[in-house]
Amino acid sequence: MEYDPYRRINTLGIISAVVLISSFAAGFILHEPSIEFHSDGDKILEESSNLSSLGPRVPGSNSEMEASIIISEMFEDAGLSDVQITEFEIWGSWLVEPDEGDEPIHMHAQIEQGIGNIPGLPDGSAGTGRVQISSTGDLEHRDAFTFLGYSGGSHKHDSEMVNLGSGTSEDFTNSGDLTDKAILIHHEIENTGRSLSDYYREAIEAGASVLMIYEEELESTYFEPIVVLTDDDRLISFPEAFPDYDLIPFIFITHETAQTFIEFIDEAESDGSKYAILDGNWEAAQTGVTNVQIVTGELPGKSSKSVMIGANHDTSYLSEGQVDNSIGVAQLVEIARQLNGRELDRTVKFVSWGGEELGWLSSQAFLDQIEESQKPELYINIDSAILNEAMGIDSITVEASNNVLVSKAKSSAKTTFGGAGQYSANVIANNPSIDSIQGCSSHRSFNHAGIDTVGIGFQRLDATSSEIWPFCTDFSNNLDIDSQGELIDKEGAELVTNFVLEMVQSLNLIAEDSPIIEIKSLEGNSESWVFPFMIALMAGLATGIGGLIVILIKEISREMMSFMLGMAAGVMLLISIFDLWLGQAMEFGFIGISISFAIGASIVFLANILLRKNNIDEEMTEKKKMYMSGIFTAIALGIHNFPEGLAIGVAVLESAQYGIVLMVAIGLHNIPEGIAVAAPIQAGGGGKFKAVMIALATGLTEPIGALFALLILGSILSPFIVGLSLAFVGGIMAVVSFKELIPQALIQERPRFMIVGMTFGAALMQLSLLLLD
Repeated sequence: MEYDPYRRINTLGIISAVVLISSFAAGFILHEPSIEFHSDGDKILEESSNLSSLGPRVPGSNSEMEASIIISEMFEDAGLSDVQITEFEIWGSWLVEPDEGDEPIHMHAQIEQGIGNIPGLPDGSAGTGRVQISSTGDLEHRDAFTFLGYSGGSHKHDSEMVNLGSGTSEDFTNSGDLTDKAILIHHEIENTGRSLSDYYREAIEAGASVLMIYEEELESTYFEPIVVLTDDDRLISFPEAFPDYDLIPFIFITHETAQTFIEFIDEAESDGSKYAILDGNWEAAQTGVTNVQIVTGELPGKSSKSVMIGANHDTSYLSEGQVDNSIGVAQLVEIARQLNGRELDRTVKFVSWGGEELGWLSSQAFLDQIEESQKPELYINIDSAILNEAMGIDSITVEASNNVLVSKAKSSAKTTFGGAGQYSANVIANNPSIDSIQGCSSHRSFNHAGIDTVGIGFQRLDATSSEIWPFCTDFSNNLDIDSQGELIDKEGAELVTNFVLEMVQSLNLIAEDSPIIEIKSLEGNSESWVFPFMIALMAGLATGIGGLIVILIKEISREMMSFMLGMAAGVMLLISIFDLWLGQAMEFGFIGISISFAIGASIVFLANILLRKNNIDEEMTEKKKMYMSGIFTAIALGIHNFPEGLAIGVAVLESAQYGIVLMVAIGLHNIPEGIAVAAPIQAGGGGKFKAVMIALATGLTEPIGALFALLILGSILSPFIVGLSLAFVGGIMAVVSFKELIPQALIQERPRFMIVGMTFGAALMQLSLLLLD
């Protein structure tokens, strides 16, 4: 038989190709498909109905306390551990309905003619000197007006009405004496940037007796508490922010009522003998300190870090709260049932809030009393998230605090609602212009504590303007009051629950995938920087092993050089394209990751052009070119190893076990990286010692990156930042492979060895990723 000098390299090429293809195939086969969730809509509706049957659950009331006890039992039945009911003392706002026979809650306005109000006269006496010309008649509570949270209560006569337009500071300043006046304001925060607390403060300071607001074309008034954002980003109630202020009635009126009042005001202004007067009984509105209940429980995960999911169980005074928000609590419990029994990467905590309707103060109180280390990385809030085709509600609003969460929410919505036909989700980024506070429910407090949030809630499409109103305006209460049909749709309830579960899965909270080779000796996370530094150092030193392999080879032939350069290119291309670009893009979204990849590629491409231009008059020998390729590769891999060190630092803080696995995986692929640096440097005349030292130096950026992550970046270092860094390096590595390694391999005039080397390097890397990733 005639000897074939290429038989060995051909055999290695075939084996490498088989291993590469098999590793890719195994990766697809072994990678578990997306988990399908099947929420129990009947159970959600049953539990929602049980909570609603308690009636209004005003914060601090007996029914709110009873609800918290029932929810704690639901948490335990769903398999949650460490279930607790915690009581918090906060400022409350509620109604005391008049007893039978007493004057009901109402108001009325009229045009009166005669003498004006005289300062110092008892309330109501001025009206005896005037004749009523026209009147609105009694305007009923809930039909024409509602109270806003922390409204003062009074029974007031003879308040002259003043139209203050949009209620800007200039409007207050230019209006003259507002003492004992009933102020009317057109609330349009998108144009003025003025919050409800701004109006309230200036009205009280001006001595007004009543404050009224309305919104354009809005005939369904809503309830919203008046809260203040402090300089240290905490939410507090208006009475707590301004304890010396005497609270006055603060009411929300319909647009139709406002138009009637404006007509009265305009008529009075055109005739000096006429007065637009407002009388009313608002004594039912009460404000004071109350106790609210928070129910918590958890499903422990592999890491001590946590994610929290919550909903509120209390209601405003307007409704029994089926939409807002017994449905949210029932969905929360179903999410716990679906996650119970699964291996979780992080601890998932569940919370049901009392006191949400008071301005999200219960979540603020909760965050105030827990240590920084116990705060969750992410909070997901469910508030009035209903879908009901029969009621024309075919979309929910999903409000996310950063672009990564927006991207994941959109992907989860596509998975959840793609086949549902009539239902969808409107995913938006937080809108900081709303009341100068991001978020429209309990996630507001988390937002301003620096915690990422996703808020899922009700979306209303106004029939007249076709504009989407933010779901922080409490239209959901009006649904609870006004609807004559079924409020909660079974399919809609299931879809919202499944959407949250898809979000949980997209955030890699369900640890379904484990490495084939897994180290079980270490549990928990690392409390010290020493351990992460040491394992990053060990991973980095593996590049030196690659350098040693090169110097142990007696003679590097063209065939060997072509093979090793090809192997280095194969390793780098597989990592850069499939792991550093595609893998990160699948995790964090293609746009940001691709831009980072392109920036990295562009920088090294331009640097390559500039270096070549500077050497244009110098006839570069083949050895010189080889040496330069090694230096370029060393720079690229040195930069590449730095964010790998960041990744090790982040990983070990979360899980010591995963950090060890990551160290082994990185160490294995650092060996061929060391070969990729040392081989061309030695062949280019750099010498064996220099080749090994430079190869070793490229790995030392690994522990430097880990230290940088642990000691400098600390809490601001996020997986997304690491992902961007890795993609940036991926662009660098891809260009170095195409501009340096592959051209230098081709110069050896042994293309078959180069191709087999590339296949072997890619196969080796893919196999290590499969076994250890």
